[in-house]
Amino acid sequence: MKILQIDTYDITGGAARAAYRLHKGLLQIGQDCRTLVRYKASTDDSVFCLIPENPPEKVEEEFFLSMAIQQHYINSHRTDISNTLFSLPYPGYDLSTLPMVQAADIINLHWVAQYQSPLTLHKLFALGKPVVWTLHDQWAFTGGCHYTAGCEEYCHGCAPCPQLADDPFGLPAAVLKDKLKFFEDANLTIVTPSRWMAECARQSRLFKDLRVEVIPNSLETDVFVPQPKSEAKESIGISAETITLLFGGEDSNERRKGFRELKAAIKYCLKDTRFQNLVKSDKIKMICFGRLSDELEAVGIPVEALGYLDSDEKIMTAYCAADIFVLPSLEDNLPNTMLEAMSCGTPVVAFDVGGMPDAVINGVTGQLVPMGDTRQMGKAILSLIFNSEKRGVMGKECRKKIEEQYKLEIQAQRYLELYQELIEHHTSGVQSTFEDHTSRVWEVPVSLKGEPLSVTLELSVGFHFKDIYDQVLFKALKELSCYVQKQWQASEADRAARLKVIKQLGEKLEASEADRTARLKVIEQLGEKLEASEADRAARLKVIEQLGEKLEASESDRVASELDRGCPSKRYG
Repeated sequence: MKILQIDTYDITGGAARAAYRLHKGLLQIGQDCRTLVRYKASTDDSVFCLIPENPPEKVEEEFFLSMAIQQHYINSHRTDISNTLFSLPYPGYDLSTLPMVQAADIINLHWVAQYQSPLTLHKLFALGKPVVWTLHDQWAFTGGCHYTAGCEEYCHGCAPCPQLADDPFGLPAAVLKDKLKFFEDANLTIVTPSRWMAECARQSRLFKDLRVEVIPNSLETDVFVPQPKSEAKESIGISAETITLLFGGEDSNERRKGFRELKAAIKYCLKDTRFQNLVKSDKIKMICFGRLSDELEAVGIPVEALGYLDSDEKIMTAYCAADIFVLPSLEDNLPNTMLEAMSCGTPVVAFDVGGMPDAVINGVTGQLVPMGDTRQMGKAILSLIFNSEKRGVMGKECRKKIEEQYKLEIQAQRYLELYQELIEHHTSGVQSTFEDHTSRVWEVPVSLKGEPLSVTLELSVGFHFKDIYDQVLFKALKELSCYVQKQWQASEADRAARLKVIKQLGEKLEASEADRTARLKVIEQLGEKLEASEADRAARLKVIEQLGEKLEASESDRVASELDRGCPSKRYG
């Protein structure tokens, strides 16, 4: 079976890592799987990336879509309800003409924002192959938001949109209508990692009539393994007796990640006398991946940011060093961090939202509390801090659950069974002929392995978005021009300030040069005086030398005179 995974990234970001683990799992069980991405960061030869063929005449249109509309119609008008991604689904890259795509038996889409558009997806669907779309967030069935922040308008028409403060032309609604048109009659099956996401997909206007399956994400259980917590703590410079609370610091300023709520939960803990004593005696610490959240810089207890960890082994050690993993997300699918912590034997405290209850069994593998209830989260944290035996039992249950349900090969096998069912239903006896026809183009020459594949950027948009395109673009360009004007004014003000500084420095330089010239003149005069003094000294030395010579001559003459006077006395004596 020739399996093709399509994803924007291969290993950058949570969705990409989840998709890549499926890719690894399929290879591990002996399947011929490849991944086609827009941006590649790995060195895996079974992952292929693209190089766009963009003629000059397309640059302007791409700028209008990717910069003007995205930045100045969408991004600059986000409301306070959410700051998670909101992506315009145009433009996209046409993959349908690539021999590798045409040769695949089945296509599995993943996170394809900023890579695929409704039109390019329509072209993929038109190949007639069975397509699976794994939903890593909600973007696939909304008008642009990646998480809805509680809005359910995706079940109807995405209008009005609570995440856009100024949307007079109904952009999300137009996008959703385009998706409805382009996805008609697609041989498409939806897979979600969590039951929550599956329910959202089933309720959505776009996917309500499609087959929706739940297949959880997986992870490398041979890499994320439990270690003695005392050893893990000491390896990252923490005392073995210190209670450690771990949280994911990456994207910590994203509102849906719940770091404000985490801060509030810790403040609740600080009201507890026992907790206060731990803080005073330096026996409790929070650690986080990535950089420290603005919300947690003054949380009231020591917080240590571990920074970017460049290997799974280092990440595993951090999980093992934690006594509790705190996951305060207000919206999430099935976070990799939750599974990784549990695989390392660390119990999880989380809000009862999204895919959290799929893995966290309350009182067994962690503690679940009502969404946004920071008081209950604080209580849950305290209950585990002061019960080491309970933490130990929960940690063992975490590892057991992960080994039973979340290994790479378990996920891969479930996907393979789905692929086989879809292909069997699709081909109905003509599979062998199809395989004979495509086997030659599926193979990639050794000389091309690792090389980017050329594709065309598809700038066309759907009918409904096209209907409002000119108005949206005009508004975006108007705001862009104001933005550019402000930037230009700021640049000119900065330039004027810099010129003023340069002028002041020039004046100082001139004064310095004048002072230098004066000093050089003084030095020159001193030099002349020194030369005169040296000449006078030389003359005086010469006089002294002459006087010395005269003195020597006089002394010699005196001695001779005395000798002359002494000679008669010697004669007559």
